[in-house]
Amino acid sequence: MDKNTIENAILAMARDADLLATVKAEPSRAPELLGIEEGWAATILAGNRDRLRAIGLNDGLTILVSRWFNDDLSDASSAGQFVVDESIPLPTPDVLSNLVFAGGCSHVPDLLARPEIDPEDAVSRLLAGYEKLAKDIATADPDVILVSADCHFQSFDTGHIVLGVGDQHSGSMEFFKRPDLDLELTGRPEFARALAEAVRAAGLEVEEAPRVDLDHGLVVPLRLLLPRPDLPVIPVITQPARTFSPFNARRFGEALRSAIESSGLKVAFLATGGLSHWLDPGHFGGVDIEFDTYLLQLMQSGRGLDMCSLEPFPLLEHGQYEIMNWMIMLGVVGPAVHGHVYAYEPMEASGGGWTVVNMDLDEARERSGSLVASEQS
Repeated sequence: MDKNTIENAILAMARDADLLATVKAEPSRAPELLGIEEGWAATILAGNRDRLRAIGLNDGLTILVSRWFNDDLSDASSAGQFVVDESIPLPTPDVLSNLVFAGGCSHVPDLLARPEIDPEDAVSRLLAGYEKLAKDIATADPDVILVSADCHFQSFDTGHIVLGVGDQHSGSMEFFKRPDLDLELTGRPEFARALAEAVRAAGLEVEEAPRVDLDHGLVVPLRLLLPRPDLPVIPVITQPARTFSPFNARRFGEALRSAIESSGLKVAFLATGGLSHWLDPGHFGGVDIEFDTYLLQLMQSGRGLDMCSLEPFPLLEHGQYEIMNWMIMLGVVGPAVHGHVYAYEPMEASGGGWTVVNMDLDEARERSGSLVASEQS
């Protein structure tokens, strides 16, 4: 069932008390009166906010079905849990032909700067995941790699998402007492500016930065994953402290698609950042395994884009401000692409739920071709 159809059904009943009363009395008429399946009518009438939220309905709508439709002042029917709802069929994948790799990994500084603070076996499993992802990127043999990370120490002129348009990018982990963990990257200015133009053409804002100072957000993953030192890299930098918008992160990724497709380049996209990860006082070191599992299950089931429909509060409440970096990647990848989780380790000493994920582009392309052939026959 399409999310917009369910949303419109809720709004129709909210505007028409007689319609609401009729559906309550005869749920079997929901397909006729609202265009939704009877099962979804039951979900709405039961005030099941958890399931409605899982498919991306905002909290203003979901509270209608609990407090107002059912006069439930306690909102007792929902627990605020996040569930992966697989009842809605996946759409046909739409993977760009020249997108040769997409995936994500955490950029935890302690993994390189002082791995001894975390359990040795967990560090080994996590590094094994990076090693596997490094082989995937090398096999894809991209001409350029876009890497999304959030700003940690550098300030930019605006609060927009930033594209690094410089010829070179450099930096180190000197803030973590490890200036020896440095990195020099080659940029791709012309392509970076073409990406920025595509974003503006889609009606979104972007900042072109001639200088992006590399910190652990790019140093850690690229020291572990970059297949060759001369591979051009375009930093894509989010600023969640200034602007946190899951919806716009997805739209930003979708806007990049036209420039990627027309570039003639073999393009890779690597998202970086935690899953659960708090920097605010009193929360650092916390790991939300339940919510991390939810995000990973979304990607494994081909529903990664669903996380972009969540409102900012539940994401921030669970320490997910770096998830915008992943949402841009998912916007580029498109719908219905399954992710393979190579590693997930909750590490309190280094401060988060760390993961490595590869998006299976080849499987999505095969499935897309099969679906198209089936429709034509």
